[in-house]
Amino acid sequence: MAETQDARIREVGTPVRAVNRASLYAGRNGAGEPCLYATMSQQADNFFVLQINPQTGECRQFMADVPESNYTTAVYQARNGRLYIGAAHSGQLYCFDPDADDLVNFGTINPGDAVFPCRIDEDSKGRIWISSYGTADLTSFDPETGEFTRYGRMDDVDMYAYCYVNTDDTVACMIVQTRPHVVVLHPNTGERQTVGPVVTRGEGTLSLHRGGDGKLYIDSSEGNFLIEGTQAVPVDETVPAHDTTPTLADGSTFAFADAKEHLCRILEVTKPDGTVQTFDLDYEAAGTDIFCLHRGPDGCVYGSSVLPERLFRYNPNDGELIDLGICSTSTGEAYSMGNLDGKLYICSYPGARISIYDPSRAYHFGEAPGSNPRDIGRVDDISYRPRSTLAGPGGKVWLASIPDYGMWGGPLSCYDPGTEEKKAYYRIFGDGSCYTLAHLEAEGLIAVGTSIAGGSGTQPKVEQAVLFLFDYEREEKVWEGTLDRPVSVFNALLTGPDGRLYGTVRGGDDPPEIFVFDPGSQAFGDRTAAPEGGPVDNGLQNGPDGKIYGLTPLCIYRLHPESLAVEEVVRFGERLKGHTAAGPIVGEKIYFSSGHRLLEAKIF
Repeated sequence: MAETQDARIREVGTPVRAVNRASLYAGRNGAGEPCLYATMSQQADNFFVLQINPQTGECRQFMADVPESNYTTAVYQARNGRLYIGAAHSGQLYCFDPDADDLVNFGTINPGDAVFPCRIDEDSKGRIWISSYGTADLTSFDPETGEFTRYGRMDDVDMYAYCYVNTDDTVACMIVQTRPHVVVLHPNTGERQTVGPVVTRGEGTLSLHRGGDGKLYIDSSEGNFLIEGTQAVPVDETVPAHDTTPTLADGSTFAFADAKEHLCRILEVTKPDGTVQTFDLDYEAAGTDIFCLHRGPDGCVYGSSVLPERLFRYNPNDGELIDLGICSTSTGEAYSMGNLDGKLYICSYPGARISIYDPSRAYHFGEAPGSNPRDIGRVDDISYRPRSTLAGPGGKVWLASIPDYGMWGGPLSCYDPGTEEKKAYYRIFGDGSCYTLAHLEAEGLIAVGTSIAGGSGTQPKVEQAVLFLFDYEREEKVWEGTLDRPVSVFNALLTGPDGRLYGTVRGGDDPPEIFVFDPGSQAFGDRTAAPEGGPVDNGLQNGPDGKIYGLTPLCIYRLHPESLAVEEVVRFGERLKGHTAAGPIVGEKIYFSSGHRLLEAKIF
């Protein structure tokens, strides 16, 4: 780690340099010549736009200039050829203007609220409309004056809004996640009105689309509707969206030939006569954040990148750091991993899908038998973010998960490799979620730490997180309790060398703490303040010296089980940047990440 003065820390490298949300658009350059534009997101730096010559593959790279403009979460190509881009999480509106032959920043869409633009559309006057996540707000931008008009929230509860301009220039917003419905704004008056049915996520379905006739339609479990002004008119059938394949001026089609591998480095252009040309795109990607680190059954350090999800491996014995490739159809990131019988179980978002990888066999990802890793699908119908994986108890692989968007009740789930059976214990903590796991082997129990959180887009319905004990042979909860302090999440659990349970908690205005729990008496014991920066999720592990080690964004610390004394082992020169993943101890070193960088620290 270059920023720190501690010589024990070394930067291993950047395992993955990929892009996400990569999309191609046909356009023209400043000279009026046909070209392609590619919008590309990344974590280690701002998003960029490529201007590509479709005849040669030569490209120019244009970078966004405002910090935290990493993701192109909303892109729209206007009728005049301009490419409007909403950047997250800076909330900036960018535009690649062919006439200016440059990427232009038009400013902040809605300061403090529109941090994550969701959709962009255009009205008959050429005004640009942007709806966003955060406060489900709606904003218009006038390219003639350069001014924004901010209309505020389109819903008082939900956080996501996706806007569509209707043929009469009213603006319909699809509101998700907890109660999907449509709100129509009349730009002249600023009034908003719910039109059509309102359904509850998980109990009904509802979607909004533009038909091939240019009109807006609602498809729902409560019926189908045509939106006319501020009215939803029932119809027997909706008009499907117009599905067209974009082409260059000469009719050529185009695509990333390596899109399925989430690389987007090879451009494929197909001429009208069927002739295919491929080009290697020469652009610089800064790096992809690391989300998860784990010691595999072969003693190597494995990890997952974020958006796209690619599995990488670092071999401490020979120093090889390799991007192995895609490992799940989830495409997001692996949240957690576990080892059982020589195999690595990779549990990924979205959908809490399980992939099984045997490091002793050649790497060949797929869903068919014989693939390695093999994606065997979702563990259940609700789990979405598998925060913790515990392999072993009862010969099974156990998952603790946050539920799907707009839902509550994250299950405890399991997969039995012997029978290939999947099972979920739904609502085992009501509207809260299972979050972190530890095996109390002597007692034949799984300790489950929970969170008050529901799925993305929800507000908690539970006030206090709990710890509960689950008998995996009898398949039942046998004890539940919590600490005498506010707890929003038990974010790490570990069975210590003495058989007691150790964990970390966050919640309320109280500082994060480390606690001990005696499974014999089923009672919480002493607790102590966590080091500065707060504990990283699933950041506890047993060291070879009988001590427990943990990570915060500011330090590596050692916990003495007998006294609960905490001491800093390594102090970082500055706070770790980006997502911080706690990794394993291998030999004399502990592994962790700072954003896109894999780091190691010699602590023994």
